[in-house]
Amino acid sequence: MSMALKQVFNKERTFRPKRKFEPGTQPVPAPKYMSLLMDWIEVQINNEHIFPTNIGTPFPKTFMQVAKKILSRLFRVFVHVYIHHFDRVNQMGAEAHVNTCYKHFYYFVTEFNLTDHKELEPLKEMTSQMCH
Repeated sequence: MSMALKQVFNKERTFRPKRKFEPGTQPVPAPKYMSLLMDWIEVQINNEHIFPTNIGTPFPKTFMQVAKKILSRLFRVFVHVYIHHFDRVNQMGAEAHVNTCYKHFYYFVTEFNLTDHKELEPLKEMTSQMCH
């Protein structure tokens, strides 16, 4: 697991952001982190200064930086699900659905170079089995 993710995940299933960011700076239980993260992403996506909705309005210079940050944090959700909850995913019969979602995510971020490949390390073995 990459150092960044080791700092974020721990065995108590709490998230510890390594630096201040919008969803919070204190360790919080995973469900709370997920809720804060999804709220933060929604604010970013609804911000017309970052994601313009009018034709002809240019994207800001920070667009790629924000988009990559969003995708990096969403990847953490996949890592958490695969590491801590995949047995439950299997019990529910949802393995194919979760794997398909992850494959689409993986292909999208790699096709458009939207994440550093070292960030994808935590699921590298699983990804190579699933996507190749």
